[in-house]
Amino acid sequence: MKTIRWAVIGSGGIADRRAIPALLQDPQNQIVAVMDRNEEVAKAIAEKYGVARYFGDAKEMLETVPCDAVYIATPVGAHFEQATMALEHGVNVFMEKPISLNYEEGAKILETAKKSGKQLTIGYMMGYHNLHRTARNLVQSGKLGQVHSMRMQFTCWYPDIPGAWRQKKALGGGGCIMDLAVHCMELFHQITGDEIAECKSFYATNTFSYEVEDTAVILFKSKGGILGHIDVNFNIPDNCAASKLEIYGTEGSIYAEATLSQEETGKLRYIYSPQGAYEAQQNRVVTKAKNYYGKRGNIYSKQFKAFDALVATGKTDYANAEQALHIQKVCDDIYANG
Repeated sequence: MKTIRWAVIGSGGIADRRAIPALLQDPQNQIVAVMDRNEEVAKAIAEKYGVARYFGDAKEMLETVPCDAVYIATPVGAHFEQATMALEHGVNVFMEKPISLNYEEGAKILETAKKSGKQLTIGYMMGYHNLHRTARNLVQSGKLGQVHSMRMQFTCWYPDIPGAWRQKKALGGGGCIMDLAVHCMELFHQITGDEIAECKSFYATNTFSYEVEDTAVILFKSKGGILGHIDVNFNIPDNCAASKLEIYGTEGSIYAEATLSQEETGKLRYIYSPQGAYEAQQNRVVTKAKNYYGKRGNIYSKQFKAFDALVATGKTDYANAEQALHIQKVCDDIYANG
């Protein structure tokens, strides 16, 4: 088994909470260096995980420490420069979502990846959740009949926090749309195999004082004609939102709760109940459902394992990055028309 040498750019936050522990679950992965613009953070992370080298500058790290892949978890405003730098150094890139501040930057990153022949993957981990895989299998095998509607609600409580980069447009590109709605858009594609074609949206900063939106409602139509609804919020308390995913077809439905998460949790209810003739009385009965449950696996580990498989064989697959770029175009259009 080939060892994959990883370097980390942006070692605090999600890298510390989720990504580094997930990477180290696989003995195939070795973290050879970590970097953070706050070098004291990089030093602390290196000591915590037993990493030999730490840096305060990404360029210095890439020029100093040989590596096979970099994991980038910095503010979105830094993605273009850092991803381009790593790819031009001949290193495979796994980068947290979204791909960039805007479509133009994202397109240049993807072009650089293809020219370099190196893998570029954007961290949309929710498609690896076992219940979302179940939903995809049910939908794409026709178990719901013709799918025509999909709804998603994804929220978190994110109050004013001094220095929080997600609350600054220049660093994050936007608020709950760029942070949360992009997951919903990517998950729609994962489950249906379809792609968002057009959107209409309302968004606002209703509760907090930062410059990006804390509330958004997005209506969309897919290329295949599915109509969808996405609610995302930074101003609903964590214990007050169900984190819902609903899919409706001509023969069945899916209702999932607490699956839009960083963990493999929640429950999915599948109902198969073809209607047949019109029922004028509208007498509804409770239909028995089949229930599925989260397996408590590590969805971050699963996505890294898929990335490692490509790196180990020298193959590339840009479908994920191309979809991330399409999602960024959708976001650009939402903000342009808001």
